Amino acid sequence: MPDAASEEPAPAADPQGPGRRFELATAITLAVAGLLSAWATYQAGLWDKREAQARATANADLTESSQLMLRAGQEEAMNTAMFLQWLNALADDQPLRADVLRHHFPRAFAPEFERWRKAQPADIRTVPAEAVLPDFTGPSLADARAARRRADRATADADLSGQVGDSYDVANVVLATALFLAGIATVLPGRIARRLPVALAALLTIAALVAMLVTPAQLPGWL
Repeated sequence: MPDAASEEPAPAADPQGPGRRFELATAITLAVAGLLSAWATYQAGLWDKREAQARATANADLTESSQLMLRAGQEEAMNTAMFLQWLNALADDQPLRADVLRHHFPRAFAPEFERWRKAQPADIRTVPAEAVLPDFTGPSLADARAARRRADRATADADLSGQVGDSYDVANVVLATALFLAGIATVLPGRIARRLPVALAALLTIAALVAMLVTPAQLPGWL
């Protein structure tokens, strides 16, 4: 009969053994990938909203620019027509009619005409044919160009927002893959079969984190 005193107790399981470290690594990978996925989803939504708003602003500015360009063409045509009538009145020796036309020039064109007239000889008939004519454009042309510049800026902002939103969508796909790999690792047989998906999931999570760190982000409105 063996001596009971000679029996040695079995060694206690190491709580920090390979199995425990594997579970800890899996839990950390799942937690980090889950948090990053939530942040990527939130950022993608914000940037998609910003893109939609910028597109709407660009469309509105383009519509306004088109309307103002049409009005600018009408203003230029009217200023040109009245100026030609004024010249015809002088050519027909009708100074009274010329004065009436001169006092009825559009408000925006009158200062330009007076500036031009002061630079010309007193007898308008002596002005050479190659002389510079007054600027017939109206104020709507400058407004149309300003609206077009605003539209261009809004379009550029929309394009940038779309690219940033796409970057977060790609990061979300990478993180979803990492979550899948880390999740199935717990049910695979064999130590190597379990560790390989977790290691790959960790690498994908780190890659997504680095990509998100260099991608512009919008802070919540309450911050």
